[in-house]
Amino acid sequence: MRSDNEMIDVGRAMQCSIVGLLHGKPFPVQFRRQGAIDAWQGAVGGSAIWTRWVQPHATCGDIMRELLWQLEQEWPLAGWPTSVTAPVTANRNILAAAVSANLKYHLNKGVVIDATPALETLLSHSDVDLSVPMSMVGLPYASQYLRFGPAASGSLKVPGSSDRDVVFDGVFCFATPSAAGDGYMLELLFICKRHDCVNGHVLVLGITDRDDTTVAAWLDRALGPEANHSAEGYPHPIYAAVSYVVKLFLYMGLKQARVVEHRDHDIAVRRLAGLGERKRAKLAQRTGALYNGIVVGPERLPTGAGSHGTGGGVAPHWRRGHFRMQPCGPRNLDRKLIFVAPVLIHADRLAGETPAPRSYRARADRRVAA
Repeated sequence: MRSDNEMIDVGRAMQCSIVGLLHGKPFPVQFRRQGAIDAWQGAVGGSAIWTRWVQPHATCGDIMRELLWQLEQEWPLAGWPTSVTAPVTANRNILAAAVSANLKYHLNKGVVIDATPALETLLSHSDVDLSVPMSMVGLPYASQYLRFGPAASGSLKVPGSSDRDVVFDGVFCFATPSAAGDGYMLELLFICKRHDCVNGHVLVLGITDRDDTTVAAWLDRALGPEANHSAEGYPHPIYAAVSYVVKLFLYMGLKQARVVEHRDHDIAVRRLAGLGERKRAKLAQRTGALYNGIVVGPERLPTGAGSHGTGGGVAPHWRRGHFRMQPCGPRNLDRKLIFVAPVLIHADRLAGETPAPRSYRARADRRVAA
């Protein structure tokens, strides 16, 4: 995508897009809350650029490339005005990626997905059969933000960071159909934070076609075969993070998956229409912090996952769960996806927190560890 002779003034919009503190909100919610979406609508809304960005085949990468081109034409790298703050000029590519993800998320009416603590615990102690076809990893929406809770963010390491306080806030997940109709681009943008402050991102891109491409083949294509193992022989951190996302969407594809929708933001907006000016202004401030979304997973751990009495002398630990394709149908010629939940061995002996996930060697012929 190119804009050629079409120029826009994005100064104010870029300023509004700098997210520092999250105030406990998911990243795209805080982005909208501080007026960034309104600022971009005012700067670009109604233009040919905006029309291109809302097209169903426009990827997050397309928006980012055009945005960077616009920034370079308006403010060449060596000549940014003093009115633009240092964080913008020093981190232009980082900011452009975050803005592009948020724009695509909001233009496509994205949804926040929160996994319950119980589901995060189950997935953090489960593996996925690498022979599962990617066609089964269906994203429920074209755009979504998967927010990580303590169980997930505590078990997934941020690549390149030795600071234990730097964790993932969540990940933008976009499934954009190709113009040729032969597949779609799966884009994942992981947002990092330190405490409650944004701390960068990690971007993963991978084209997924509509044939029987396996999870293993897609991961290798998107991340590169070298990401399967680190120098120590264990899965690279980004490999583990992406596989966690795959597991969550595999869970959502199961018939027994529990999904509860909430429309807190829409309900509040409808209430605003019937209020007087004073009450409307007061409620509007609270409305900005609300969001629509879904909560996925069981409210509590299954009974069978909480305790097991075998192995009298064994210390408390998790017996790994897994997603796998199980033979079924006449003569076992068909396959269906099943989830075998992990089991916490000797849960009755634990006086404090449950054991943290261990690092497992990923076997390329069978499964990948979380």
